[in-house]
Amino acid sequence: MKKLGVLLALLELYRWLAAPHVSAATSTAQDLMSIAQQQLAVPAEFALGEMKVYRGEQLNRTYTFVMGKAWDPVSRTEFVRIDFQSAINSGVDSGSLYSDHRYLLKRTERNIPTQWLYLPALRRVRVTPYRPDDPLLQSDYLFYDLTSIGNLDDYRFSFVSADERTPIVEGQPETGFVPYARAVFTLERHGESYVVRDTTYQEKGRERQASFSDFQEVAPGRYRPHKLVVKREGGHTEVSFQHWTLTAWTPILFTPIQLETQLLKMPEEATKEDER
Repeated sequence: MKKLGVLLALLELYRWLAAPHVSAATSTAQDLMSIAQQQLAVPAEFALGEMKVYRGEQLNRTYTFVMGKAWDPVSRTEFVRIDFQSAINSGVDSGSLYSDHRYLLKRTERNIPTQWLYLPALRRVRVTPYRPDDPLLQSDYLFYDLTSIGNLDDYRFSFVSADERTPIVEGQPETGFVPYARAVFTLERHGESYVVRDTTYQEKGRERQASFSDFQEVAPGRYRPHKLVVKREGGHTEVSFQHWTLTAWTPILFTPIQLETQLLKMPEEATKEDER
């Protein structure tokens, strides 16, 4: 039975690794954004990275992180778990102490996500109010931006430019809690699919730009960035994704109890620890 379960999980992963095919010349803007969404929608994936927050040109804070995402296509439910660590400035040996920030979000269809927060002082998890326009750890990245798969269901799309290689699509929000008045997405063709490369958001009379770059094929037909820069007035945030892993879905990793009791690890690292 165990072998059968592993086989079924691998078959599900293989099904989602099959890259979608599309042509901008014969597609609507909605079609292309659906392809970009399918590009993101794998059973589960993990990323190891670093986030640097700048105020003006001065580096304000550096965080390392492990991020996990999962997607259930039947219920259209997206899970996002992200664990941050940052060195605490304690003088001579500042590298020996770290602050610990852990978040878990669950979003189904166009519903408001449920959000959990780990409280390190209490070693407990609690549900916290979801505020989509709150910055993530004082960065230029918002909590709304974390649920990147489900977010693409929030807009009505139309073409700005139907260029075959880099089409540009405008999104008008149709979901009430979207923190943007308008979003413009620049897509980029990779193989037979499209990824979202650049996004310009209009929020409260201001603009914010998010640019992904250095896309690499991390699994057959699946492309992931190795760099993200988010810019807005007064600062910017740089995110480097050092390593991506796509896997079968493991539901237990995306639960409040797991958030409370275990640090999130890349699958390869967790397997090595289990083998010891």
